[in-house]
Amino acid sequence: MAIGRITYQKVSLKYGILVGIAHIVYFLLMGLLGLHDIVELSFLSSIFLVIGIVVAISNFKRAKNGEINYFQGLAIGATVGVVSSTILALFLVLYIGVFDSTYLAHLQASAYFPKSISLLALFALTIIYGSWPGFWLAFIAMQWFKRADHSVTERV
Repeated sequence: MAIGRITYQKVSLKYGILVGIAHIVYFLLMGLLGLHDIVELSFLSSIFLVIGIVVAISNFKRAKNGEINYFQGLAIGATVGVVSSTILALFLVLYIGVFDSTYLAHLQASAYFPKSISLLALFALTIIYGSWPGFWLAFIAMQWFKRADHSVTERV
């Protein structure tokens, strides 16, 4: 792919979709293992966001011959967070609305969500819980990737 064609928006969307799919697969795996009632385990899926953001920034920097604007890195992280959490939020609305309305009761029983949380509030909170950390993870990652002496190996 030509360097001029690669944009941080395209990279962000690609990895946002991949991370969103990883969240859904993890959620479904938790369901198959009967672990939906342990809400705390769902927060382990944040590792997908960390990996997705770091790989997205790394690949973008490599595609741009080692050049990355600090704000492009922040935008990559924020966008990966928004896209992936929106995909997960849409899936959760579909899952709870069509397949398993009792999952919302598991969330209401946990200490992490209000007892009266609605499906709409869950949708909004899921997006917020993915977007804000996406920005902060990118901020942290860019402390490494902004350095001129940082070189991305071909094996990453």
